[in-house]
Amino acid sequence: MTDTKITLYRMVNHKVRYYTLAIYNTLFGEYMYIRENGSVKNKKPTRVVKEYYTSASEAMGVLKTKLQERYKRGYTLNKKELQEDSI
Repeated sequence: MTDTKITLYRMVNHKVRYYTLAIYNTLFGEYMYIRENGSVKNKKPTRVVKEYYTSASEAMGVLKTKLQERYKRGYTLNKKELQEDSI
C-alpha cells in the first residue's frame, strides 16, 4: 500500500479550518493513521492524533469512516470554494 493523505476544509465563524487524514507505512510493517486539524492561519496544528494498525485494510476502513463523518460536518476537498463563498 502506498502512503495516503487527504486534506479537507471547512468555514467556521469566517475562518477556514482544515482536517488532514493520512496513512503511512512504518518500519515495523504496521500502518500509522494520523488525524490533524486546526486553522489555516496558524502554523502549528490544534491537534494531532496518531493510531497504529496491523493491516492496511483496517487502517483504510478507519480513514473511510472518518472521511464520511467529516463530509457530514460540511468539510470539502476544495479550499477555493470556501473563500469564494465568503466574499
